Amino acid sequence: MFFLLSKIMDFILSPLTWIVVLMILGFCMKNGSRKRILFVASFTLLLFFTNPFVAHKVVDIWELQPYNSNAIEQPYDVGILLGGSLKYYDSLIGRPVYSQSVDRLLQTIALYKERKIKKILLSGGSGVLLEPENKESVLVLRVLLQSGVLLSDVMIENESRNTYENALFSTKIINGKCKGCRVLLITSAFHMRRSIACFKKAGLNVTPFPVDKKSRKPQWTPDRTLLPDIESLGFWDMLSHEWVGMISYKMAGYI
Repeated sequence: MFFLLSKIMDFILSPLTWIVVLMILGFCMKNGSRKRILFVASFTLLLFFTNPFVAHKVVDIWELQPYNSNAIEQPYDVGILLGGSLKYYDSLIGRPVYSQSVDRLLQTIALYKERKIKKILLSGGSGVLLEPENKESVLVLRVLLQSGVLLSDVMIENESRNTYENALFSTKIINGKCKGCRVLLITSAFHMRRSIACFKKAGLNVTPFPVDKKSRKPQWTPDRTLLPDIESLGFWDMLSHEWVGMISYKMAGYI
């Protein structure tokens, strides 16, 4: 039930949803003054949420800052890769389609090749309501093996559907196979705050390794400060998902 409600809340609280709703209400409204108010409100929200300077600034504040892997002097026993690198598996072409957060997967492979992590724990089942049978960890395993990662160096947790379950199920595996080992947590910089909180609640001590940084340094050009940018709207949708997640997880006792 919580999984379903979280998906519904994501949709309801998405900035794009409110913009579209205001525009539809404006078209339906017969009163002239109210119609103008609704159109102005929707247009103002659209300008704000598509402003690249504001979006990147807020994302930069929220994200945990990545660091160079050279700073890791002693290899970690396990690197936990959280799901989110894939969109879906395309049966027609016979391979997975990657998401915008594929950097999670790429950096995990790099850490393994650099011998910064000895083993990889893949954590992620299906986060899609209509396709519960498609387990992301199983698909990612194929990619790891094709990239030269040894099967003996991979552990799989493929039942989790959200970050809370990532932490809960991964902790059980770590405690069962290598309790007390040093663990590196690998996920997107924007997702790391909620992830750390969940693992802390689950009782597993992890070191964060933020990747997939979305924000960029301010550039004082018109296209980066004034002109609307559709990517910025996606950033706000991403942030609202994380903020709703933090609040709902707190209310549910997950963090």
